[in-house]
Amino acid sequence: MTALKYLALWLIAFVGISVVDAFWHLVIWGKIYGEGIKKVASVVDGKLVFNNISGLLSQVLVITAFVVLCALNLKSDKPYFMGIISCMMGGILGISVYGLVNHWLIKDWGLIITILEVIWGPLIGSFAGLFIVWSGKLLKI
Repeated sequence: MTALKYLALWLIAFVGISVVDAFWHLVIWGKIYGEGIKKVASVVDGKLVFNNISGLLSQVLVITAFVVLCALNLKSDKPYFMGIISCMMGGILGISVYGLVNHWLIKDWGLIITILEVIWGPLIGSFAGLFIVWSGKLLKI
């Protein structure tokens, strides 16, 4: 039964965090990301060409890391604080560093996108920590 609860937690986290992530990248900053990514991405007939498997796998790995970081703290005396801090740091490692390394390595990777990714890492991480701990409490994990 516990394994099913953790699977449910992961699925809830995947959907919730992915929706927030898509909102940030496509709605709030969509124009900036779109223009910046077109400079460095594969483009065919004016349209971006994505490697969807890699994109999905990266989302799965980041969210799995967030869930594990929170799960380690669900039974602590400060699960929200520990979950938020743990995932905030995970966001810095997984997302902020990604933006900085891309800016370092990829010709024409824009400074604005780099700044957005550096900001987004701790923001999405903090949200993930709060959301996962809250969901874990609802599932009585």
